Amino acid sequence: MGTRQSAEEIKKEHLQVLGPTLGPLFHELYNEVVWINAKWLEYRKLYTHSAKRVDLLNNTAPFFFRIVQIVLWENVILHIARLTDPPQSPGKKKLKKNLTLLRLPLAIRKQTLQQEVKTLVDEAVSKSRFARDWRNRLYAHRDLDLALNRSVRSLPKANVQKVETVLEAFRAVLNRVIDHYFQSKVMFEHYKALDDAEALLYYLQVATYAVSRREKCLREGKPPPEDLESPPEI
Repeated sequence: MGTRQSAEEIKKEHLQVLGPTLGPLFHELYNEVVWINAKWLEYRKLYTHSAKRVDLLNNTAPFFFRIVQIVLWENVILHIARLTDPPQSPGKKKLKKNLTLLRLPLAIRKQTLQQEVKTLVDEAVSKSRFARDWRNRLYAHRDLDLALNRSVRSLPKANVQKVETVLEAFRAVLNRVIDHYFQSKVMFEHYKALDDAEALLYYLQVATYAVSRREKCLREGKPPPEDLESPPEI
């Protein structure tokens, strides 16, 4: 697989090398794993990198960034659960097919590789069990007994390390296929974007510094002319 390919080039390569059955399925799962790792990386940059970053967010817009934290966390948990759903689930008139990692081994014809991928998928499903419970009883549905504190079974422990372990398992599944067919490895956990949380943190730092300097000048009675101007409305 190329190191600097466009999305279309990656798709074309997947379809050409993996064929009409495995190719499209693998490509969509590839995109899902890229996306969940990208979202999780943004969460980590904002909320788990350092206490200084959390302080910056709390000193800027604590209510807003708390919402962002909750929404990002819930979204990643829901995404984990979707990717480990059964290949089929009951529909109104017939079974509904799901895009899920459990479908991947079914599309692989080479028996040895199929079994290796199935073993890795089973490990991913096992490690994601906590997320499925949170999805089923809290995020996608609201269990009444749980909400009213009448449930005899509490939700399983869910934390950053558990999510990391699941995403590592997801990456292992796809990279086993990538290694077999392309003799390479994709570093899903190092998704790069210029307009990411790091950019936001930088501008928050700049703004915080500018406000602090402005307030200091006003207290000292020496504000430069630009500090007396109001920012334009947006």
